[in-house]
Amino acid sequence: MVGLGGVAAASLLGAGLILKGLAMDVGPGQMAPFIVGTLFLVLACLGGYWTWSCRTLAYVVDRNALAIQWGSLRQVVPIDAIERLIPGADEDESPQIEGVNWPGHHVGRSEIADFGNVLFYSTHRTPGEVLYVMTPAEVYAISVEDPVVFAQAVQNSQARGPLFGRRQAVHRSGIAKQSFWLDRYARLLSLVLIGAFLLVLGYVLQTYPGLSDSVQLRSPAFGGIIRVADKSELLDLPRSAGGFLLLNLVLAVVLHTWDRMVGYVLLLAGIAIQVMLLVAAIVAVA
Repeated sequence: MVGLGGVAAASLLGAGLILKGLAMDVGPGQMAPFIVGTLFLVLACLGGYWTWSCRTLAYVVDRNALAIQWGSLRQVVPIDAIERLIPGADEDESPQIEGVNWPGHHVGRSEIADFGNVLFYSTHRTPGEVLYVMTPAEVYAISVEDPVVFAQAVQNSQARGPLFGRRQAVHRSGIAKQSFWLDRYARLLSLVLIGAFLLVLGYVLQTYPGLSDSVQLRSPAFGGIIRVADKSELLDLPRSAGGFLLLNLVLAVVLHTWDRMVGYVLLLAGIAIQVMLLVAAIVAVA
């Protein structure tokens, strides 16, 4: 419920700010509602993914492993790697978790005095609802409805022995499987691409109010032809820039997993296109 409320609030704020920006006179004053509104919509999408992931949180025990499912992530813990199960206590201090952390939904890492670094996949509301799963490589914090029944299931699986060995690891699927999110160079190029788009948008909006209703548009590619047109045609430049921004970002994210260099090339090409459109805007205004 907290997640759905946050998504709804962010969506309404984002859509409202963008609509407000569209209703304003064309000028630099539109930048703030456009940027802030877009950020709220991005947060709404991220919150929507986290909320769906919270809804899918599950712990599955079989003879081979404990599997922790959260959205498109799946933590696999070999059943014979589980050394101890330690329940939390209500008098314990609430852990400070780095990651997703709102009432009834806690996913991320935290430093716990008795356990060290702990990875949380929990929907606890009080520290007493946490169950710590100890392994040689990692400590997991989960929350199950009945810790006694859960512990019996783990012990029974360990007593029967695994049918085959499993490796302790995290498995990703869907959007989380895209290697783009783990590549810092790809993320840096994405920020440069977004910054180049904002330069195009900011330049056009900054100069637009001071132009006469009719402007001379130069087209060097057609032999230096100069034509007179309504200045509203200049707004096609930031619209085109926005379209290329989305196209290059989506293709870079999708194709990066197939070939990292292809993702880089798409992002660099997107930056080059934004620079070309900025030059076109400068020439048109000049």
